[in-house]
Amino acid sequence: MAPPQRRRSLGPVSPKRIYRSLSLKLKGGASQSEAEPSDWRRRLSRGPAEYSCLWDALENEDTLAVQHLLSRERDGRVNAVSELGLVPLDVAALTHNAPLLQVLVKAGAKHNPTLSSAFDWSLKLDELVSLAEQKLEEWRAELLLRVKAEFQSQTDVQKNVDLWTRRQELYCRMRDRFHTTAPPGPPAGATLLVMSDSCLCVQVTEPAGQAHGLITRYRVEWSSLSCFHPLCGTGFITDTRNPEFSITGLQTGVQYYVRVSAYNVRGWGSFVSSSPPCIAPSSWSSCCGVTVRRRNPAAAVRRISQQIREPTLSESRSSVKRVSVSRGLKQLFHSSRFVRLLQRGVYLASVFYQKDCVLVTADDQLPLVEIQSCSTSVTQDFLWFCKLSCAWMQVPRLLQVLSSSSLSSSSSLLQNRLSFLRAVAQLQASVGCVDLGQVYFEPLKDRQGNMLLVTLREATTPLPPSDPPLRWLPVSNLERNQSETPLLPEPSAVELLTHRLKEMLAYHRRSQQRAQPGLYVGILKLCSSVNQLRILVPQRLPNMPCHCRVRNRPHVSREEWAWLQEHAVGGACGSQEGGDDAVIDSSGVEDFVKALRSAVTQLLTKLNVPLERCTCGRTSGICCLSTVSSGSDWSWTSVFPSRL
Repeated sequence: MAPPQRRRSLGPVSPKRIYRSLSLKLKGGASQSEAEPSDWRRRLSRGPAEYSCLWDALENEDTLAVQHLLSRERDGRVNAVSELGLVPLDVAALTHNAPLLQVLVKAGAKHNPTLSSAFDWSLKLDELVSLAEQKLEEWRAELLLRVKAEFQSQTDVQKNVDLWTRRQELYCRMRDRFHTTAPPGPPAGATLLVMSDSCLCVQVTEPAGQAHGLITRYRVEWSSLSCFHPLCGTGFITDTRNPEFSITGLQTGVQYYVRVSAYNVRGWGSFVSSSPPCIAPSSWSSCCGVTVRRRNPAAAVRRISQQIREPTLSESRSSVKRVSVSRGLKQLFHSSRFVRLLQRGVYLASVFYQKDCVLVTADDQLPLVEIQSCSTSVTQDFLWFCKLSCAWMQVPRLLQVLSSSSLSSSSSLLQNRLSFLRAVAQLQASVGCVDLGQVYFEPLKDRQGNMLLVTLREATTPLPPSDPPLRWLPVSNLERNQSETPLLPEPSAVELLTHRLKEMLAYHRRSQQRAQPGLYVGILKLCSSVNQLRILVPQRLPNMPCHCRVRNRPHVSREEWAWLQEHAVGGACGSQEGGDDAVIDSSGVEDFVKALRSAVTQLLTKLNVPLERCTCGRTSGICCLSTVSSGSDWSWTSVFPSRL
């Protein structure tokens, strides 16, 4: 075995030598292989400002520069035909540059209007390659003549040589890719979905294999006959990254057949039938025994409110004038005063916040007004107050109407609600804002018999000036001031509000979030007591019951709803028997049933409910009375447990 050799010494390395080598590297004076990038790297590193036009960036295949140039141009140059007979989309399609294709399609690029067949493309590419070779030879000869004659102006000639060299490489690569590309095969799949009672959606899967080239668009055809003659319509999908197409304007209940084909530079491929082959646009609301809610209830409510409002105002003006003088003198001295100390009553506090700051008075307290001087049971009034928070703009009108009614009635309910309206109007005038926000779901009570109702609102826009003036204070400072000045041995309702303020703000932020579009299944788990009814909600979205998303598509078809009606109890997560699966396959709702079973299983697992208790037919069932919808992108189906 040979003895190990000693590593050859490189000699002493002086500090001057190290400094000189580092300075050369920092100045770019390293070896040519390290300091000078290759030609294609230099082209990719060019900025958008270095390109004279869009075609210059396209010939360099610089996707970022093309995107930047297209964002500045609004004159339709993305579809302009060049002097060589090409459009920008041709470069992306023939070089198989998918990112560049997506950028051009997003900008509205279209296919070449003059070149449509493979034969035309073959002749055109041969012509381009021959032209590039000819131009390159001419400019090289010109450059050689200038070098021999020792002319000083060789820069322009060298630029033309570089330009046609780059074009020759590009056109040769485009021709090679064209000849190695085969016509596209049929798409790997085309899923047909029901989106509404007059709309279907086709989701296309790209053809398998690498020899088909770059797919630039898809063609969708639909007909009411399986032979596709005559056609009911044709559409094209240009966004190949998310190939979906919505077929609108269809007749409800009519079966439609759909097929899809792909396109590349070689032409159109063969068709593939959709899965399922045919489907009828339908909706769960068309089933027998389903009562559909009014689609636009807000307009009907406004119309009824306007009808009630007109006669009431005219009748109440004379009676209101008699009490306006005394009430005006009282509000002159007390309307803009906030409460500092609680004295066994019902109070209303308003919390306006921005980030980590809340709106406080000059005494560093939250705006607080008195509703009633005695703390009585206000459970029903609190529920009415929560409904009132949806119509803060109507408080002045309601106050005027109830004030006139209170003169001829001694109802305690009427007097209580009148005191609520007066407190809200006083707080609105003091804060200088009509919209007080959302009512916190739980009143705060203390040992002294005080009850505090809280409203929360995030101030996204500047608030108008108020009287008395208010200011923004960090929540941490408010908590520190409250802890330094304890007033009573037992915490008051105001102190409870200050201690729980961060929790309330976090709850309010989460309750303002919206669920993602889709179809949801939820469970209603209730807990009742003497004076309240509670529902179990997720901490992340407290404005919804416990839920799980079934799918991204919110619409429920007639067939899917019929299956829910037949399997109302124990069928959503029950065992999949052979006979049941045969019925599911024949009805065309197998994907819906699988997604629903998975969602119900996931939902019950979150709640630690054994699945065996849901398969016996006695524990839980699907609510088949109605599907709650919010617009066109959110639907809800409920699971009612009998005992969990």
